[in-house]
Amino acid sequence: MEEKNTVPAAIPPAGTDDNPARRNRRPVVIGVAAAAAVVLAVGGVCAHRAYEGHRVSVARDACQSAVADQSKAVKAYRALLAADDTVAALKTDAKTVKDSRTVDALSRASKADLPAMAECDASKAADLDAAAARASKAAKDVKSDTKALEAAVKAVETSKLDKTVDDADALYKATDGKVQDNKTREALAKAVKARDAQAIAKAVKAVDESKTAKEKADAEAKAKAEQEAQAQAAAEAAAQAQAQTQQSYSTPQQSYTPSYSGGSTSGGGSGSTVPDFVPSSGGYGCTDDCPPPSSDGLIHH
Repeated sequence: MEEKNTVPAAIPPAGTDDNPARRNRRPVVIGVAAAAAVVLAVGGVCAHRAYEGHRVSVARDACQSAVADQSKAVKAYRALLAADDTVAALKTDAKTVKDSRTVDALSRASKADLPAMAECDASKAADLDAAAARASKAAKDVKSDTKALEAAVKAVETSKLDKTVDDADALYKATDGKVQDNKTREALAKAVKARDAQAIAKAVKAVDESKTAKEKADAEAKAKAEQEAQAQAAAEAAAQAQAQTQQSYSTPQQSYTPSYSGGSTSGGGSGSTVPDFVPSSGGYGCTDDCPPPSSDGLIHH
């Protein structure tokens, strides 16, 4: 059976309020208006709740994104802190760098105070927004700390290389004419110009070995020359001593020569003559028992 739509009668014109039909329609109009108001109110509440729910969802997503960025920044800092280059730089002795302040700066950069991780567990959008802001600031600070640590590591490495280059250049200048093979110094000069730490280390080792080899060779040559000089001096001294000995043995000895003179015997004999013994000493009347002459050529009794 088909239903027929009931259309309310037209509102009577003004001045006809006493019309019974008009009076019967008033409650219907008021009811419809009240129902519409309720519908609008309920719809408004639902729309507000839907909007707030959407806003909370968006805020939570933003917070979680900020926290993820913070976590990533913290992991990057810790990874850099544990890297081989950083560990090696942190072990650098201040005496091995040109500027010791770089070592102090690295020490400070390696001790950054990492902020606590933000949490996105709030139920209100405003609280989630605040947590996202904290996470974003923390991430920014950690990234800045990471850049500072990276720069500090490079500064220490550069300062260390600066000292290596300076020391190598000083060695090059100090070993002029003091190495056995000058090619080692040429290689050192080339490495210094290139600022190649590995090449410098290799060249320095070669120069030191060449310098040691020359010092050893010079010392051996000096010792040999001294030995030869001593041997020659000893030989000359021996020859001189031998010459003096031979000279002392070849000194001539003084001697005496007897002289004879003819004479007559007393008492007028037969005229035979006998020789008179006259010693070279001047004739002191000694016979064969006279002692030999002394070194002064005189005969001493």
